[in-house]
Amino acid sequence: MRNLTLLKLILSAGILMSATVFAKAIAVPEPTVYTQDKPVAMVTNEQPEFIIKLRSNPTTGYSWFLRGYNSEIIQPIKHLYQASDTKMTGAPGFELWTFKVKPSGFVVPQQTMIRFVYARPWESAETATQLMFKVTTAAK
Repeated sequence: MRNLTLLKLILSAGILMSATVFAKAIAVPEPTVYTQDKPVAMVTNEQPEFIIKLRSNPTTGYSWFLRGYNSEIIQPIKHLYQASDTKMTGAPGFELWTFKVKPSGFVVPQQTMIRFVYARPWESAETATQLMFKVTTAAK
C-alpha cells in the first residue's frame, strides 16, 4: 500500500512538471511596449499586439485620447491606467494603450500613424498636446 502511494506521488509530480514545461513552451510573448521617448513601433506578424505607454496624471483632469489611426490596419484592444509605485496622492502614472495589427496589415509592409491628444474632456483639442506614433508592419 505504501509503494502504491509513493508511485502516485511520483506520477503526480511528473505530470505537474510536464504541464509546466508544456505551458512555458506555448506561452505567447508579451507585447512590445513603446513610449513617448520611442514613438516608432515595428510590428511583425509573429507578435501583432503592441502597447503604447504614455505618462499621465488623471488627478489634473487630463487624459490621453485616441484621435486618429487607420482602422483598416490597426485595432485598439484595451486602455487602462497604471498608477506609479509611489503611494503619494496625485502622483503621475501611465496610460497603457494596447493595439493589434490586423492580418491585412502584414500582406505587404505598411506604415501608418496613431495620433493621441492629452487634454481635459471639456476643453478644445486644438490647444491640447499632441503625440504621433509611427507604426511599421512587416511579415516574418
